[in-house]
Parts: sequence; structure tokens; C-alpha cells
Amino acid sequence: MKNLINFLTLLACIFLTMSPTTTGCTITPKYTIHVVNKLPSPQLNLHCASIDNDLGYRTTSENYDFTWKFCESFWSNTLFFCSLAWKNNHVSFDVFKSKKSDECFDGTCYYEIWEDDIYFAGGNAPRILQKKYDWQQ
Repeated sequence: MKNLINFLTLLACIFLTMSPTTTGCTITPKYTIHVVNKLPSPQLNLHCASIDNDLGYRTTSENYDFTWKFCESFWSNTLFFCSLAWKNNHVSFDVFKSKKSDECFDGTCYYEIWEDDIYFAGGNAPRILQKKYDWQQ
């Protein structure tokens, strides 16, 4: 009976970590993603998702910080991506990939969207932004 309880507890823990958007991570690391609009008008259109979780389409104004948290999958295969559109520019890119999770120091991936390009900094403040992606026209 004790072995059965231990086994069921283990299964419950694994099941809880399978959902990438959850508030409590028991076995796998927790990550926070920030996508911050630093563009002037008109507004930035963005859509972020993973295979399992569509975070929706958003129209954001200047300095809007679109933030979400999730637990990395038990199998370390989590992938979140975003597609952005502003004026005649567009770009799609991976905001989190388990295989590159070391880029997100302290569990934080931080992106700023500017007129010239998209910038990235891993970790909490102070942030040193580096150009990561180019706009496409």
C-alpha cells in the first residue's frame, strides 16, 4: 500500500509539471517571459503561443509589458514563440526554447521591441540589452 501511495504521488508530480503554464513548479524550473513594446504609435500587434498554450492576440500601446510565467516541461522540450507586426514590419521568433534556457538567467527572458530591431536580455535588472532579431519588411 505504501508503494502504491508513493507511486501515485510521483505520478501526480509529473502530471503537474506537464502543463507549461502553471503557478507552482515542483520538479522543473519556472520561467518568466517579458515582451515589452517600446514603439511609438501605431500600436504593436503581437501573438504568442506554444504548441499547447495559445496566449492570444494582443494590440499593445507603448511601454506595455506582456508577461507570462510557465514551468518547463518535464522532458525539457518547451517552446514559446511570438509573431509581431508594426506598420509594414513583421517578425516571428522563439522567445523560449528549453535547449537555450541558459540564456534566461534567473529564469527571466526579457525582450524589448524597438523601431530599429528586437532586443533581448536574460535575467533581472540591471539588464544589458543586445540586438537579437531584425524586423522583416
